[in-house]
Amino acid sequence: MLASKYLKQLGMAALLGVAAMNGHAADVPTPDPSIPYYSWYEVTLPESSGASCGNGTPMRFYINRAQSDSMAYFMESGGGCWDEGTCTQTPTGAEAGLGESNPDGIPHNYLNGTASQSLRSSLIAPVISRMDLEHVLLGEPKVETQDWTQIYVPYCTGDNYGGNAVRNYTSPSGDWRLQHFSGMKNTEAITQWLADHGLAKPNRLLVYGVSAGGYATLLEYATIRAALQPQAHSSMLDDAGTVMISPFNADPTTHPSVGLYSKVRQEWNLSGPNGIIAKNSKLLKNLDPNNMGSSYAALSATFPHDRFGYTTYQQDKIIAAYHYRPFVPAVIAAPDDTTKDTLSLALYGPELDRLKQALNPLPNFGYFMPWARNDFIDNHSTTLVSFQGSGIHENGINADVGDFINNLLNQQDPSETPLMKVFRTEQWSDFTASTFLSWLDSVINITGEAGPISTHKD
Repeated sequence: MLASKYLKQLGMAALLGVAAMNGHAADVPTPDPSIPYYSWYEVTLPESSGASCGNGTPMRFYINRAQSDSMAYFMESGGGCWDEGTCTQTPTGAEAGLGESNPDGIPHNYLNGTASQSLRSSLIAPVISRMDLEHVLLGEPKVETQDWTQIYVPYCTGDNYGGNAVRNYTSPSGDWRLQHFSGMKNTEAITQWLADHGLAKPNRLLVYGVSAGGYATLLEYATIRAALQPQAHSSMLDDAGTVMISPFNADPTTHPSVGLYSKVRQEWNLSGPNGIIAKNSKLLKNLDPNNMGSSYAALSATFPHDRFGYTTYQQDKIIAAYHYRPFVPAVIAAPDDTTKDTLSLALYGPELDRLKQALNPLPNFGYFMPWARNDFIDNHSTTLVSFQGSGIHENGINADVGDFINNLLNQQDPSETPLMKVFRTEQWSDFTASTFLSWLDSVINITGEAGPISTHKD
């Protein structure tokens, strides 16, 4: 009698288990079979989605599908803009050299239309490289995301992927530009397309961005995560998207970045009723709508089991230029680029330290801050092109940014395995591969051309 009852219980448990498995299988979407494996598949979003580039042309993004149930969602670098000059790459005066990339939109086959584009997309960052040439030639560590399905989001809106506004700008000569700051709509449309075509619910998700795309990781992580619904683990990597802890009403003498933030808050409609701050105030805990820098703590509190990482060179001339060159009188008045860089970095250091102090108590938000990269790409980005020059070897630390990324991706709960928090105190660069990498960059223009502040703009 007891045996019979026990067998019945086992049978019922088995049936329930099968039902549960079938229910789970039904919940996992099947990717659109028309999306090929291991090549860049172009998606052009319809006008009805509200997505567009800054000039109003269609927004495109790319999928490189893999035999993997995990996904790396990458947002490209490319500056920022807030007037006719910066939005058309024709700025002068204090804004010279600043601006957004792709002001004329994203052409068809953006990643593989030419041999140069194919090489560029293959080598732009080891984190999303399928064939990591630097790994072979320079002995860099392999990153597991190289084997994941990859989403590549080009940058063409000038608003760090977070704007929701249309502005009509006129130049001093009478030229005009109707600028679509549609980064927020683009992210919503892209993630909805992915969900509609069976690419939601990856096992693991990495939201990764560089420079403008790094800012976007902070602004758009909650939206991307909610739409894609990672099943096992989610993490974020912000490379050189340095959002300072600077309230919109801060004193510029102590928070010199406030000039930039006040400007883009207005132009990109960040604080409007349909803006990204209002949206994130509903998605995130403890977000301060008066301070974009509160995003770090808000993300940490909202997703306590996710792993977040921020990385930058302490001597990042590009980010310092965007924050201070057009907005700080002393920098504006400086006679040459070298002096402007020196003054900007002197302002950048204390604000970066304030950011570091804000991250220190966050259990699931790590950072990795080497000193410089011998001015390669103006010390901007630790993950573009190569991990070379990102080493920190002091005080018992022996790591580069590849180790930081592997630590970020280890799937351990932050309460049990803390994220790395590493800041280099030695103020010199150990970048040794500049000849090869500079040649590679000059051949394929991997980071894009810019104006007089540098040979690159990110």
